Amino acid sequence: MPGSGPLTAVALWAALNSLSSPGSAEYFHNYQYDPGYVQWRREADREAAHNPAVAAKLDQLDSRLAQLEGQPRSPSASPPVRTSPAQAEGSGFIWPILFIGIVILLLLWLWRRRIGRPATAAAASGLAGSATTRFRVGMTMPVDPSPFLLAAGSTKVQPPEGSGMISVEVVGLLRDGAVLLHRLYLPGGKAFFQLHLGAGGQPDECRYFSRVDEVTPADGQEWGLWLDPTQGMIGWPSFQTKDGKMYGRVWGPSDSRIAPRKMEETLQLVDHVEQRQLQAMLYGGPTGGTPPAPETEYILVSAIEATGQAWVAIDAGIDINPAALMLPSVPLAA
Repeated sequence: MPGSGPLTAVALWAALNSLSSPGSAEYFHNYQYDPGYVQWRREADREAAHNPAVAAKLDQLDSRLAQLEGQPRSPSASPPVRTSPAQAEGSGFIWPILFIGIVILLLLWLWRRRIGRPATAAAASGLAGSATTRFRVGMTMPVDPSPFLLAAGSTKVQPPEGSGMISVEVVGLLRDGAVLLHRLYLPGGKAFFQLHLGAGGQPDECRYFSRVDEVTPADGQEWGLWLDPTQGMIGWPSFQTKDGKMYGRVWGPSDSRIAPRKMEETLQLVDHVEQRQLQAMLYGGPTGGTPPAPETEYILVSAIEATGQAWVAIDAGIDINPAALMLPSVPLAA
C-alpha cells in the first residue's frame, strides 16, 4: 500500500497534478507494477468516476505511459521535483497552495476509503448463499474421501485434514465478471471448496483447491515477472510448476498471452468482513486417471492484493461432484 519511501499516495497525487513536469510520467512508469501504485490507481479510478478533472488527468497519464512502454524501469526512483527558475521565484506563493491541495486530496482519499468499507460489507449479502444452499462461518459438513483417494499420486492436491466432519473457517464470495462463485475455506486458509450455484440455488459445479506454493515478490521488477502485460507468467499459454510439469491454459486457450481475469473477493470471517482483489488464470492438465478418478488437475495462479499486503498463490485443484456435497441448511440469520 502506498505509504512509505518514494511511493506514497501524496507523491502519486502530486505527480498526477503536475504530469506535464519533467520526470512525472517516468515516475509512474517506474512503479507501474508496484502493488502500492495498483492500489492507488484503483482509488484514483473510483474518484475519476465522478470527477471529470481527475478522469482527464488519468487519460493523459495512460497516454504518456503507452509512449514509455518498453523503456527500462527504475523501481528506486524518487518523485519528480520541479526546479525551474520561474518556479523558484514564485515558490513563496505556489508551495503553500500546492501543500493545501495535496492535503485536501489525501483527506478525500482517506474519507473515500472509510466510507467504502461499510458499503462493501452491506453489498455482500450473497455471502450467505441462496435460500436453498446456505453458508456461514463455523458450519460443518461431511466430506466424501473418494475423490481424494482416487487423485492421490496423480495430482498435487492435498486432501482436507482429518476425517469425517470438517469445519468452514472463512466464507468467500468471488465476483468473476457477472459470475458469482462461493468459496468455503477450511481451517488454515490454504484449502477451499469453490462452488457455483445454479438457477435453483443448488450447486451445479464444485472444485476443491489446496495450496501448492506461495510467492511474495519483493519489488516492482519481480511483480513484472508475474503481471507484465507482454511477458507476465499469469496469463501465459502454459504454466510450469516446480516439479517440471506443464499445464495448458484453461481460460481462453491460445498460443499467446492474455490478460489475467480481474476478480473481487469478499471474505466473511468470524467478526468482520474483508475484501481483496485478484488477478488470476486457470491452467489444467490430464491426470491419466479414468472415471471415477478425476481426469483433470487444475492449477490456479492468483496475484492477490489485500489490505497492506500482496502475494501470488498457486493452488492445485480437482473437480468434485456437486451431488456428493452434503451441505447443511442453516438459517441466514443464524
